[in-house]
Amino acid sequence: MMQDERRTFIRHPVGVPIQIFPQQLQAGDDVPMCDIGEGGIAFRTNVFFENGARLKVRIPHVHPPFEAIGVVCWHRSLDDQIEVGLMFLGEDTAFRVRMVEQICQIGQYRKQMRAEGRMLSFQKAAGEWIEKYAADFDRRQADASGKKP
Repeated sequence: MMQDERRTFIRHPVGVPIQIFPQQLQAGDDVPMCDIGEGGIAFRTNVFFENGARLKVRIPHVHPPFEAIGVVCWHRSLDDQIEVGLMFLGEDTAFRVRMVEQICQIGQYRKQMRAEGRMLSFQKAAGEWIEKYAADFDRRQADASGKKP
């Protein structure tokens, strides 16, 4: 099944490894996350998951670690891997995902600054990103959800 190109939620490209595993298991392999949004996440793997399969997502590289349950809603073959779309279950997940999105954006900003020759700690990068982009980020989130910031 191919991914529907019409987006309900804003997607944010990321370079943060995540762990994906069947809901009942306690540990999983690291897989590359393609993007994350309020409604779900996309990742690449060499494991096929049926549509409707329930998976646990863990992002151990943020504090506190992010964990959520999701259901596979689409997948597509890419050369030697499969890209999988996972829709989060539970309303409280949206708030946590929003925090993860901000962390990912800060990580991307830090990477961009490193490419420009500026080595920033995560805290310094977060301070700069918040000053430059947080208000616009809140506005885009509100526009996407139909809610006021």
